Amino acid sequence: MKYFTKYSKVFLVIALVLTFGSCTKNYEELNTNPNSPTDVPAINIFTHVITSSVGNELGGWIQHTYLGCWSQQWCKVQYIDEDRYQTRDMTGYMEGPYTNQLLDLQLIIDKTSKNVEEGVEVPTNQALLAAAKIMKVWVFSYLTDLFGDIPYSEALQGLYADGVITAKYDSQADIYADFFKELEEANTLLDLNKVINFGSGDLIFDGDPALWKKFGNSLHLRLLNRTAGTPWSFTYNMAGGATVTTDAGAASFSGADAAIGAILGDPSGHPVMESNDDNAQLAYPGLPYRNPIYNTLYTRTDQGIAETIVEFLKARNDPRLPVYAQPTQNSVDAGTPEYVGNQNGRAFTAADFPSISKLGLAIAYDENAPVYVLCYDEVEFIKAEYALRNGQDGTAQAAYEAGVTASLERWGTDPAGYLSDPLVAWGSAADDAHKYQLINEQRWAGAFGQGVQAWNLVRRTGFPARVFEYQLEGTAYPNLGLPIRIRYSLNEEIYNPANLQEAQQRQNLEATNETMFSTNGTTSQMWWHTRKNPIPTDADVDVPAETK
Repeated sequence: MKYFTKYSKVFLVIALVLTFGSCTKNYEELNTNPNSPTDVPAINIFTHVITSSVGNELGGWIQHTYLGCWSQQWCKVQYIDEDRYQTRDMTGYMEGPYTNQLLDLQLIIDKTSKNVEEGVEVPTNQALLAAAKIMKVWVFSYLTDLFGDIPYSEALQGLYADGVITAKYDSQADIYADFFKELEEANTLLDLNKVINFGSGDLIFDGDPALWKKFGNSLHLRLLNRTAGTPWSFTYNMAGGATVTTDAGAASFSGADAAIGAILGDPSGHPVMESNDDNAQLAYPGLPYRNPIYNTLYTRTDQGIAETIVEFLKARNDPRLPVYAQPTQNSVDAGTPEYVGNQNGRAFTAADFPSISKLGLAIAYDENAPVYVLCYDEVEFIKAEYALRNGQDGTAQAAYEAGVTASLERWGTDPAGYLSDPLVAWGSAADDAHKYQLINEQRWAGAFGQGVQAWNLVRRTGFPARVFEYQLEGTAYPNLGLPIRIRYSLNEEIYNPANLQEAQQRQNLEATNETMFSTNGTTSQMWWHTRKNPIPTDADVDVPAETK
């Protein structure tokens, strides 16, 4: 029995080994989940990049809870802390794009660049490479314009065996310089004599290289204009009766206007958006692919429309008001529909919902509504500001009026007669400073729902004036005004502290107040934010209609 037991165990082991060997001839195939591929076509990855990046900037909490409110387009009507500038951990807003969209974009660029560099005839891949470069700039611009200096040149190297894990922080000036280089490269790659449509996996332009070329150059204009300075002084009527006059802001990039002029002067080589047909937008077919604003808000009422924009639109008899907002429930019940915005940063913890206007049906309650990334009206407002900076008043007026008209038409409203309103008409502006105000406040009003870009505009220009004329009643940071930046990721403080600290010191970030403010002038602001906007000290909870 011992003999049998001993050798039967040996034979059993041998049999198992032989059996295992015969079962592993197709082991990898048998144990590969076809629903979890390890490699997919670049265009499939691009589809995911579009939906996730658009949803991140335009459909998530960074828009709804933070910057849509800080730019005083939207407001919080309950859970109101963020509307008072009291932030939570911002790690997800900083790290999310790196681990999601930017990582995917680098994969696309690696895949498509290989073919282009080897000289293979792949016009489809060349167009997709250009589109990926444009999207990469768009996503990175979101990050740097919120946080300032960020990991850039050493970022995304976790894809490679010898890649840097704790990336250095590049200066915003260097990052913007590379943006301009990348966008110029994308424009060159999109040689319309060579490239062809790269497929329906592109949910923005359906793979049309000509429209991507216009989008890339229009994005180039946006970023150049942000660095071109704000050459106006302006007097604000502060709450409490005081007035404050601010000085002009210098160009952070001295070559900005020359570069803008080069793009606008080369319409065949550097085409930009020419009508609303060229808008970069993402439409949604419905469940399960629904507008991300609707997706976030259809089961809850945390947001309403801000009083600042309601009063702005009312004062101008603006036809966009019933698009952006709904009449209050109380006024509807009384048979006299009225629009009432909630002033940002009020001291109460929740608004009286029936007396405050909700966001418009087309903004927050339509699952098929498009989300706008960059539109033709913005391009015209950029042209207007550029022309005015260069003393071309007639050209500036024409571009301004084209931008206003395009915005009203994009929102499905009739522009007839609007340009003759005293608060809209170009000829009613007392001087150039007020013409800049017209341009940028209309640009702000047209960018409703684009909170990240609206906050960038408000910080850079100091408009709308009303944002800077009173202190939020319930602000968490009295006497500091509008935040000038977002706090860095807490994870970076733990896992990349040396590089983060070097970046904070280089940017003169103040350790107090979550690093979000500057109490000593403009030294802690964004590289492109070169003017000092007023800091109000008086709260005003009864804001009158805009009359400037």
